[in-house]
Amino acid sequence: MLGTRSFTHRLFSVGALFKCTYLFVLVSAIIICLFCYSKEVQSASDTTQTLEGKVVEIRSGTRIVGVTVRIVGLEKDVQTDANGQFKFDAVPEGQYTLRFTKADYQPFEQVVDVGDSTSYIHVELETVVYRLGKIRVTDATGDLSKFEKTTDLALENAELQKNLGMTLANALANETGISQRTMGRAVARPVIRGLGGDRLLILENGERTGDKSASSADHAVSIDPTTAEGIEVTRGPASLIYGSSTLGGVINVKSNNIPQILPKRLNMHLTFQSESVNSGLTGTTGFTVPIGDFAGNLEWNRRLASDTQTPIGVLENTALSNVNFSGGTSLIKPWGFIGVSGSSYRSDYGIPGSPEGHITGINIELDRQRYEGQMEYRFNTATLEKIKLQTAYTRYQHQELESNGILGVEFGLLTYNFSAMAHAFGNAIIGMSGEYRDHATGGFYWTPHTRELALAGFYLNQHNFDKLTLQSAVRYDTRRSEPFRPGTVIRAGTVQRRDFNGMSAAISGIYQRTDKLSIGTTFMKTFRPPGIEELFSDGPHLAVYSYEIGNAELESENGYGAELFTRYTTDRFKLNFVLFRNRIYNYLIPTNTGQKEWGSGAAGWLWIYQYMGHDVLMNGVEVQTGGEVFPKFHLQLNMSYVHGFLTSNRRPLERIPPLNGKVVFTYTPDPFHFHVTSRFSGNQTRLGEFEEPTDGYLVYDIGGYLNFSWWQLANMLVFEIENIFDTEYREHLSRIKSVMPEPGRNVKFLYKLNF
Repeated sequence: MLGTRSFTHRLFSVGALFKCTYLFVLVSAIIICLFCYSKEVQSASDTTQTLEGKVVEIRSGTRIVGVTVRIVGLEKDVQTDANGQFKFDAVPEGQYTLRFTKADYQPFEQVVDVGDSTSYIHVELETVVYRLGKIRVTDATGDLSKFEKTTDLALENAELQKNLGMTLANALANETGISQRTMGRAVARPVIRGLGGDRLLILENGERTGDKSASSADHAVSIDPTTAEGIEVTRGPASLIYGSSTLGGVINVKSNNIPQILPKRLNMHLTFQSESVNSGLTGTTGFTVPIGDFAGNLEWNRRLASDTQTPIGVLENTALSNVNFSGGTSLIKPWGFIGVSGSSYRSDYGIPGSPEGHITGINIELDRQRYEGQMEYRFNTATLEKIKLQTAYTRYQHQELESNGILGVEFGLLTYNFSAMAHAFGNAIIGMSGEYRDHATGGFYWTPHTRELALAGFYLNQHNFDKLTLQSAVRYDTRRSEPFRPGTVIRAGTVQRRDFNGMSAAISGIYQRTDKLSIGTTFMKTFRPPGIEELFSDGPHLAVYSYEIGNAELESENGYGAELFTRYTTDRFKLNFVLFRNRIYNYLIPTNTGQKEWGSGAAGWLWIYQYMGHDVLMNGVEVQTGGEVFPKFHLQLNMSYVHGFLTSNRRPLERIPPLNGKVVFTYTPDPFHFHVTSRFSGNQTRLGEFEEPTDGYLVYDIGGYLNFSWWQLANMLVFEIENIFDTEYREHLSRIKSVMPEPGRNVKFLYKLNF
């Protein structure tokens, strides 16, 4: 089915690329004209006022230092001073929403009318019981803003910008407990606590991305991090509203394709990024414009990179070319909003060659079109706060071409998602979700054409007591994998319909022992049915150097997780400590059978990997500690370790990251922020049957960033040198570590401008 459409599809993609380029030039010209016109009108007619106030803690009345105060729509930010006070100069008259955020405090919003009679604003913030926080960039509100966090991650706006790389995984890799599964710099996916694939969900605006990055190491995540407005990493009970297999957690990438807040004027942003290790260049631009009660958004992104430089030479066939375009509109009213959006993501990238697979590598052409719709209606009653409806349709096509241009493998995937959530009874979410996937393959890959249907219902609730917060969630899933032509016998077994049903549940307790000390625990039970690839795969997959065979008899995976966490915080010192244990029954992994099959590898043969279920146990620890050693000088240590093995024979589990972490020394003379970072990893000698050992390493980075205003425009500059001494080192989770080491010295630069 796919082969007959491939040539037409490529022609359509090329045509679409030229159309998008032309449209971008035209839109940019219109934007510049509108911007100049709006500046002239604003300077001629706008009346401005001063807006100021004070922020205190709700119980003690203590003034809070360092609260970020944002005027939504104008995208202006200030922070409260030593007296808890803030001030905005020259704010145009009108109605605005002020957003107040600070770690360890509940986010808060307040609507104000800026005019001649604007009064001094007094705001009270409530301390959270326990918060390592979400990775949250521009939005402190959302589906889970009222729920306490367990062991989620914390990353401020500037930190995320500083860490931005070619991929989502690269942007998050320095956080505690997060590693990267890679096959070159262009292809990376996050791994949390040794768990990846479908055990770590990656979402876009709360729905599945519709790509195939979870199924194989050579499949890229179809999201460019520079287009993200926010990133949330969620673990514990709250993760179950998104999926049933969330022992690793949920990463939700948020965009502004469908605006939810009506801006007061045209807002525009420009981002330029470069890195030396692959001559990489990235440009991103977009704008949001109000038209009455409607808001429109357009976004364009282009990324180019050549082959990656390593300390011992060039890693061939790792070039990258991405084009990303999106647009959307929404009707925004006091009761909520309703909107639609569409986006196109095109990526052409290379997979390095290996003697185990194709000696000169594989070229991959990836194309994704996505259409979304969202609606939120706010009732604002004690029983029902709001309902949110969401749907997405994704068309994904992925071709793997050998060096002579012959099509090796082709994947096609159509995905329909929907979800409905009701925020009720103060601190509860009730909802349901569904998914339909149409999966087809072409080329020299004989996985049968199969469809997958899924339906789930979930409930999340939180109870707050004096010093104790209890959070619980329950979810029930049913999933069906149904081949279009059942009865065929392949090497994976008899192709037939398979039905899976299961329940997931979680509970967390967080106890505030003192103002400085919090302790908590989480227990989870998760359910994961086998996917289409795990059931029915059959064929050579040169990009991952293997011949893949599914197992049509596989049963569902059931995981049981427990963690104990504590946090101690003073004005000058912080300690976060986590112990966790995950026991997974029927853990589904591709297992090297020790046999080979003809598959056009360098020697004509490929190792046969077949999906099998194993009982595994994974224990681990995470530590985050640091504090102020001198005024404006801070020292921080992040460290994590995972110990995984098969319970049947105590053999080590494959592809488990070794002990790793970083030490960061920062100096923050206002308005600058400088850092020296030492990334380290221990040896990995606990190996699966066909794994190779990896040596430890110590790598140094330096850098800094600056936020400043110029001509009343918000500017950010980021400069960093990674691997400053050009150290040769290898990551254990890299599938190409036997071919080449990790990238060498890399000079990174980022500039972001908000109009």
